[in-house]
Amino acid sequence: MEHFVEIVKALAWPVSVVWLGYLFRNEVRSLLNRLTALRHGDTEISFEKELAKAEQKASVMNQPEAPIFDENPEVISQKEMLYRLAEISPRAAIVEAWTLIETAAVKSNLTTGTTIKRTNPRLILEHLSSTGNFSSDSIELINELRQLRNRASHLPDFAISQNEAERYLDLAIKSANTIASSAS
Repeated sequence: MEHFVEIVKALAWPVSVVWLGYLFRNEVRSLLNRLTALRHGDTEISFEKELAKAEQKASVMNQPEAPIFDENPEVISQKEMLYRLAEISPRAAIVEAWTLIETAAVKSNLTTGTTIKRTNPRLILEHLSSTGNFSSDSIELINELRQLRNRASHLPDFAISQNEAERYLDLAIKSANTIASSAS
């Protein structure tokens, strides 16, 4: 009987934790989806996973033969500024990189409003869908970049490395090239 009591004592906490996890599985799942970085020992899960998924979509994305941004010195300096910003504040670089996509959309006349020209992600995505010239991966990529930018903007504990920010910049430039080429 004494061994049985010891076994119950040893299993009480682990069983309680598993039982609570099961009871609150939907809440735990929701919490895990909001988690931006998890580190245990040598393993780290972060922004990296979603960025890798976006890069995979970008590899099959329609892109113009000659990059539009290589021709415009103003945008080249903007790109260099974003890479320098990524060294100082990767989060700020991601937020600013999204402006490349918005700028390409405005220049491609994907705007609403008559007095003040504005664009929004839904308008960009609808236009790319309606032309039929873009794969669903291209459209999903832009949407994923928007979601990543929103997380970088709004989640206070969101951790981003300089390397991840630079990879995001590359994807934002590729997406902006795609949008700009759709106007041609």
